[in-house]
Amino acid sequence: MVGLVRIVVFFAVALTILMGSHWLVYATTVRFLGLESQRVVLLCVLLALGMSFVVTALISRVLANPVTDLLQWASSLWLGLVIYLIMALPIVWLVYGVSRAAGLSPDMRIVTGVLYGMAAALTLYGAVNALSPRVRKVDVRIEGLPDAWKGKTVVHLSDLHLGAIRGKGYLATVVRKVNALEPEIILITGDLFDGMGGRLDSYAGLLDSLEANRGVYFATGNHEGYLGLAGPLAALARTRIRVLDDEVVDLDGLQIVGIGFPEHDRPKDLHVKGDIDPDRPSILLFHTPTDVQESSKDRADQQKRTYIAPETTFTFARRHGIDLQLSGHTHQGQFWPFTAIARAIFNGYDYGLHTDGGFSIYVTSGAGTWGPPLRVGSSSEIAAIRLD
Repeated sequence: MVGLVRIVVFFAVALTILMGSHWLVYATTVRFLGLESQRVVLLCVLLALGMSFVVTALISRVLANPVTDLLQWASSLWLGLVIYLIMALPIVWLVYGVSRAAGLSPDMRIVTGVLYGMAAALTLYGAVNALSPRVRKVDVRIEGLPDAWKGKTVVHLSDLHLGAIRGKGYLATVVRKVNALEPEIILITGDLFDGMGGRLDSYAGLLDSLEANRGVYFATGNHEGYLGLAGPLAALARTRIRVLDDEVVDLDGLQIVGIGFPEHDRPKDLHVKGDIDPDRPSILLFHTPTDVQESSKDRADQQKRTYIAPETTFTFARRHGIDLQLSGHTHQGQFWPFTAIARAIFNGYDYGLHTDGGFSIYVTSGAGTWGPPLRVGSSSEIAAIRLD
């Protein structure tokens, strides 16, 4: 019930912001593109488009099929365009104001048309750039790594967001590229599913076709729990993927530690099942590039340290002798200007490999997208980590 209330509040706030943004686009378009005679039609169209992202998301939740998936994709793409249109509006008005102050009379239809065209071009580029994930190869040195693991490839996946936007066709591409790498192990750090419901079981067959010598391991992200963990976990139960729920497994001397995302089925104190030996090599799966919070009884404080002011001391990992933490969540901002915002919020830990002494963390930009299906200033990726 609490989860449902949070979703309703989220959609209410989102709808308010969306309607306000579309009204700004409407006012600017009417003012500078000479569409006064079509203003009623334009207003109705933009208001409908403003509601489309929320409405199609809710419809896809109840009636998941190819038609509703297409509608949600279209509304998500439109949302991306609107974001870039909103960024163009201040420039339009600035040109207008400066020109009037200087006694100039530029053709504002041309100015507005050019800036709107640039917004559309960025949106189109971002949509095309997001169509297929790239393989990013990284070398990581782990002190005391057993010979059985030296030179082996660990595939790190995160944030596929399987659902209406990234469906079975996209997953098939990811599986094909991952299997071509012949990984020793595949580690998935959450947000495998979009979290808005739908046909989760339909992905089980493709997920089960992921191949790795030592198996596939998964730790939950925030999206898995938005409508309850039962659905995603039931889908994964139909595969060979092993879910690590605050536990550690030993694979020929290398410890794999999986910590579930702390918002769901919490608050509770964190108790890792099994002992983490700080003197032996270890890899930690944790969805966000933040410190693992051992207690989340204060939900507001926990969310602040996860989303608003992330805790990037990585105290838990360092105290337990973790050699490599694998995280996702940030999408590297996904598309500009959010790429810069993500970098600032996560203190530079929004993407890539960071090493400090014997501790390293690799933050992937994610294999999929959420919201607008765009990648501008970032790329969807499959991380292929070679251990040394």
